[in-house]
Amino acid sequence: MTTEHQATREEEAYGRLLEEIWGKLSEPARTILKEAHSAAYAENMVRSYCFQPEEYDEALEKMRLAAAKLTEREQKLLAKLWRAALTAAASIDADNFETLAGYRVYQGDLHWYYRTASGMVERTLEEKKLAELRKESAEREPVDLSDVPF
Repeated sequence: MTTEHQATREEEAYGRLLEEIWGKLSEPARTILKEAHSAAYAENMVRSYCFQPEEYDEALEKMRLAAAKLTEREQKLLAKLWRAALTAAASIDADNFETLAGYRVYQGDLHWYYRTASGMVERTLEEKKLAELRKESAEREPVDLSDVPF
């Protein structure tokens, strides 16, 4: 027997945080969230659609381009959001395909929706940080090892 999904406290907290932070974000930061949520929704919540790997890659590329314009403050806000989405995912049983969470959508699907969105934002922010570290490293003067006293 299936019952209707009741949102967990963690899901509600994620929704409140998203609502609170949304107005503080620039368009590039919003693009990152929109792309992550759209891809996660298409992949996990729509039964009549077959989400393709290329679509995932396209969404990540749009997110990478938008990430180049993020401020440090926005990066922190997005990191807070991806952790809250991951917490929301953890509050839902990933193996529950008996309890409905919508039309032909189950709690397990909802778990993976949050996990996918969270992971995409996390990956985008980590790639941005790695690119910045590489740039800093490349800009430093090379060390002349002949000057190092051994």
